[in-house]
Amino acid sequence: MKNNYLKEVIIIKLDFKGKIISYNKYANTKLNLKTIEYIYDTVISSNHNKIDGLLTITSKNRNKISIELIFKDTDNKNIYTICIVEYNHNMQEIEISAIEIKEVALTLDKNKLFYDDLTKIPNKDYFESYFYKNINQEIALIYLDIDNFKFINDSFTRKAGDEALIKIASRLKKLDYNEYVVGRILGDEFIILLKSVRTKKQVEKFLEIIEKVFNEPFMINGVNFGVSYSAGIAMYPENGQDFEELSNNANIALHKAKANGKRQYYFYNDSFKTYVLEKIYMESEIREGLKNEEFSLFYQPQIDIKAKKIIGFEALIRWIKPNGQIISPLKFISSAEETRLMIPMGNWVLKEACLFINRLKDKGYNNFHVAVNISGVQIAEDDFVQAVKDILKETNININNLHFEITESILMTDMKVTTEKIKQLKNMGISIALDDFGTGYSSLTYLKQFPINILKIEKNFVDDIGTNRKNLVGVIINLGHELDLEVVAEGVEQPEQIAYLEEYNCNIVQGFIISKPIPENELLKFIEEYNYNEA
Repeated sequence: MKNNYLKEVIIIKLDFKGKIISYNKYANTKLNLKTIEYIYDTVISSNHNKIDGLLTITSKNRNKISIELIFKDTDNKNIYTICIVEYNHNMQEIEISAIEIKEVALTLDKNKLFYDDLTKIPNKDYFESYFYKNINQEIALIYLDIDNFKFINDSFTRKAGDEALIKIASRLKKLDYNEYVVGRILGDEFIILLKSVRTKKQVEKFLEIIEKVFNEPFMINGVNFGVSYSAGIAMYPENGQDFEELSNNANIALHKAKANGKRQYYFYNDSFKTYVLEKIYMESEIREGLKNEEFSLFYQPQIDIKAKKIIGFEALIRWIKPNGQIISPLKFISSAEETRLMIPMGNWVLKEACLFINRLKDKGYNNFHVAVNISGVQIAEDDFVQAVKDILKETNININNLHFEITESILMTDMKVTTEKIKQLKNMGISIALDDFGTGYSSLTYLKQFPINILKIEKNFVDDIGTNRKNLVGVIINLGHELDLEVVAEGVEQPEQIAYLEEYNCNIVQGFIISKPIPENELLKFIEEYNYNEA
């Protein structure tokens, strides 16, 4: 707001029932409060529902909100104000501090106060005010996030991303639906308020309308883009008694939708709050764990099945806290990927594995390879290949000793870009293994296109050895050899599995029958004993 529009401040104290307790001199001058008992009688009648809203949320632990109110002065003229409303729960009091603005100024400045600069649609502050105007009816609040929006910014420019947001906002404003308001929160997140909504089915019908509108491609920089969204919904009053609570719960439901694969929506459920809090806690713990060097690498040996010799290891990250607590990778890896902490974590794993290769070399083991798992979050980074180059330069390893393991699902995501990055890594001398083969999307056609050296058979297929599905493993081994790929079987636990894999000329095996993943300080002894016993 411009300073020349500001006047003195109207200050009024109320109890939690709306009865006026005290006021400052300026408030009395403007409103003649000596003759007024309740706050309702100081504002225009259309603002009474806002007062209801202010009093409704007193049972919550809110300390402060902002809201617009229009008071009536002693001449019954309107006084347009923006108010800061503060709650003193110990004293059971509410203090309203109202800044008076000329009506013209309010009209001029509303675009800055309550509307998004880029899209010109309402912002979150507008929605808080709008909510309290409509608090006497049932409402649905929707948080909507554009899936994979980062791709537009990364593929083109920030300007192209802004253009996309403007077009998305424009379509959302023109939906064939009555009684809704759409706004932008931040980045690619939008907020929608539906009025007079009594059932979830009504919300679902509204989302179907959005889905149809989004099915039509968006033209950005001359290129057609398909756009999808994830959404979280909170219903008033059952999911929140005030705007902050309702907004937080819609956001929690959105996070649940995004975590479960995107392009879907969730209605808020109290169980989600525990889920999100656990995620937040885990993110904080991972940050501290990286900072305090609580992570380490364990190594699972890989054996040449014919020579019966160790030829390399798979590096597997482990988290053992100072108190001895072991955190399962199933818990922390998914959180690291969702929060992009996998990028610093993945870089640490790669660097540590490279240093391990050097330490092996110092002990006279020049030919062992080390396989490092690469996350889709890492590969998606624009500077991923350069980050790998920097680590290789810093550690100065023999690149032929380094393998990367990448899953089918990663290769199939943005396949053209990902495949090009993998080709660059392979051309540098890094061997590429297709991990967990058979669990993803690969057809023979795709398999021929992937720039890989190694095919890794997933444990579930190995478990089929000894059942009537055992021939499938043999088919995969033969397929790998037809494509001139080395074949690795993981999760090998039984002697009959070893015998079958050897019969079908599988190249390499790993699993508990040989060794569980072990820390580096136990590894050298294992190498000496295994190679000696098998000699």
